[in-house]
Amino acid sequence: MKILKGTSMADGLSSGKAVFISAQDIIIPKDKIAPERAEAELEAARRAFKESKTQLLNMLESGTTESYEQIEIISTHLDILDDPEIKDFVETAITKEYDNAAHAINEVFLSAVNHLRSLNNKMMAERAADFDDVRILILGYILKMESDLFRDVDEDSIPIFEEALPSYVSRLKELGVSGYITKHGGYTSHASILTRSLKISCVTNIPDLDKYISEGTDLLLDGESGMVVVDPDSEQLEFFAQKLQIKELIREKNERLRERENLTKDGIRVSLNLNISLPEELDVIDELNADGVGLFRTEFLFMGRDTLPSEEEQFQIYNKMAAQIAPKPLTIRTFDLGGDKLSDIFDSPHEENPNLGNRGIRFMLSHPQMLKAQLRAILRAAVHGNIRIMFPMVADVEDLWELRHKLKKYADELYYEDIPFNADVPIGTMIEIPSAALNSDLLARECDFLSIGTNDLVQYTLAVDRGNDQVHRFYIQHHPAVLKLIKMTADNALKHGKSISVCGEMASIPEYIPLLIGMGINELSLSASSYYKVKQVALNCDAKLRELIQNFDFGVSLSGVEDLIYSELKPYQEK
Repeated sequence: MKILKGTSMADGLSSGKAVFISAQDIIIPKDKIAPERAEAELEAARRAFKESKTQLLNMLESGTTESYEQIEIISTHLDILDDPEIKDFVETAITKEYDNAAHAINEVFLSAVNHLRSLNNKMMAERAADFDDVRILILGYILKMESDLFRDVDEDSIPIFEEALPSYVSRLKELGVSGYITKHGGYTSHASILTRSLKISCVTNIPDLDKYISEGTDLLLDGESGMVVVDPDSEQLEFFAQKLQIKELIREKNERLRERENLTKDGIRVSLNLNISLPEELDVIDELNADGVGLFRTEFLFMGRDTLPSEEEQFQIYNKMAAQIAPKPLTIRTFDLGGDKLSDIFDSPHEENPNLGNRGIRFMLSHPQMLKAQLRAILRAAVHGNIRIMFPMVADVEDLWELRHKLKKYADELYYEDIPFNADVPIGTMIEIPSAALNSDLLARECDFLSIGTNDLVQYTLAVDRGNDQVHRFYIQHHPAVLKLIKMTADNALKHGKSISVCGEMASIPEYIPLLIGMGINELSLSASSYYKVKQVALNCDAKLRELIQNFDFGVSLSGVEDLIYSELKPYQEK
């Protein structure tokens, strides 16, 4: 028996025999063609593109796609098939260089794949897999390949790939495979997103995998911990069986919890929203029966590209997302760039301390065209869904006034351009800087809602870089100084009748939930993985808890706060 540790790409438990799957050894004829054959080869290439597109469209129209993610991936592949530059390169290779159609297609697509992988950009390297998938699809038609890559795979298999392609994942689902392993892979790749959507477990990046696993080896795959057990003994098999039973009990419990309304024991509603970073994550809102999106991080629009996302591109994305979850709210945080989140698009000057520099809303105000495109796109999309705007890194009410002025200006432009828009979009301020918390009375009066970003609030209040291992022990989310700022912000929001949420890491930690709800926090925006744990704790809260927290003196020492959280609030924390 051997236990190997890798990286979890998708949760789940599965067992089976190892089946190594190598990318098909496609033999590409390299013979040059006679000039008079060029037109016939060009027609063969066009026909292969057309047949590939027809196959993908049939998948969409037949209803065989099981998830939003599959639809999105097929749409991406259709875009690649329709890419005029790709087609032009293929045509040039055939008509000018006299390559045969298969060789021309193969070389053009491999060139795109290699270019994307050479950019030293994780997102673009993952996008290369989509081009590779389309390459194999087209070559399958033009070379009339009939061999089945998955001929040795069944529901008792654990397939092992060098790197998974989206089409591979869809095929595994059809075959009833419950888990697979890849030697390389990224969490945000289309294949990984699809894997999670289809509830297939996956572990990747296992060192020396070939050294310990061979064809037919018995494997246990734990997608939650990223662990693979090779040739498990009876003890490991028993442990795995027990874990499966526990997982099933938890699933049944969560299913019952899913149907319960988000009400505390004293009948107070607490909205439980999700933080998301990609449109593909929206399906989980319905899966968990969450109340909506409390934080949509829009920075993904800058990943792996060298041009700014246009207003129209953003409008299409926000509009589609809002329509998908309507009438539930979609809270869009404006681009939170700067600091450690600079894009290659910007030639930004060096900053000695970027986290205290031109970041968040300051960065957007210094790039007015980018701010304009995003706010106009949001105003337009808000016609079709329940959209809220949230501004990050606001320092004081002057920031908010300037942003409101910009928003009104762009709304006026849309009005005179006769473009449909909704000017009544709720506007929220993120409380991430101590000055914003200290000015939360005025901010609450001027905006529609407040959302506390505890990650940065802790960092700035305690002067601790949470990514610095040397001072990480000083990054204490429940520090009395931080809690006083949270309590002050909550009091001011409630005084003005405005909703108050927490969207930072604290909202995903069950031990902190009674504390936050007791302070008057009526919305939490959290990670999907913590949703049911947090919901159970929220349902346990009551009036007695509120009285306890409202009367608690947050001017006490750190040990006094820890005694409150880990002793007095213990009965409310679900174990």
